[in-house]
Amino acid sequence: MLALALMLLILAVAALGVAWARGIVYIGRTQGGLTTVHNDLHVLGERIRVLDVEGSYQSATYLDERWCEPVFPYHRLFDHVFDAWPERNGPRTMAILGGGGYALPKHLVVHHPEVARIDVVELDPTIERIARRFFFLDRLEQVFGAQASGRLALHQGDARTWLERSPEAFDAILNDCFLAHEPEASLMTAEAARLLHKHLTTGGVYLTNVVASLEGPESSVLYEALEVLAREFAHVWLYPCGANIPTTAENNVIIATDAPHQFDGAWEWPPSGKESL
Repeated sequence: MLALALMLLILAVAALGVAWARGIVYIGRTQGGLTTVHNDLHVLGERIRVLDVEGSYQSATYLDERWCEPVFPYHRLFDHVFDAWPERNGPRTMAILGGGGYALPKHLVVHHPEVARIDVVELDPTIERIARRFFFLDRLEQVFGAQASGRLALHQGDARTWLERSPEAFDAILNDCFLAHEPEASLMTAEAARLLHKHLTTGGVYLTNVVASLEGPESSVLYEALEVLAREFAHVWLYPCGANIPTTAENNVIIATDAPHQFDGAWEWPPSGKESL
């Protein structure tokens, strides 16, 4: 028994050593599974903090004065929603489905004062607590008074259910809902596309992130999403983050709207001269 206890103690100390070496500041379980928060170095050598759910990076933040700027390139692509309006004219209201590390709400509150209200829906209250403690969500409120001013409204619950119950229409809806590696299935159906369409103002824009490859067996979820939205919206655009390696799963930002907006660098769907599948 003593030998077993000693072995368990050694293993526990070793595990703590690994955690310390990786800069892990939190380990626990969320609705998505095993979740860790760890400090790391970005590819450019900058210090960042990462939210990891079941081995999938869900969000990240810089640890310096850029704490309110998005780290992931696909988060920065969501800024293309502003291409649909003349400068500083909108959108005025936005809904963000999926809080995660709240990278998008932080960025929007700080860098887009023209947005008068941002509603954020997060399924898991533990994720929101993690964001408050480790991803500067509390600092956002302390520094900018985001909730107190009415610009930021946080909701806990299922995004699809929240939309079904909401009477509001939004200039833009941004979907960043994931359960570990997988996108939220209830927001990928034809019925969900109609629901999202219903909750957009005239000329409004819907953006969603889909992790998939552009070619091969891991591409089907992307093209299914494109086809579903193309049947519901007049115009669909795709920003592929992994165009250089099309067989590797990457983030892909899809934009759907009824307005004839133009999005530089995006691919129009279906491709010019071709019918949807």
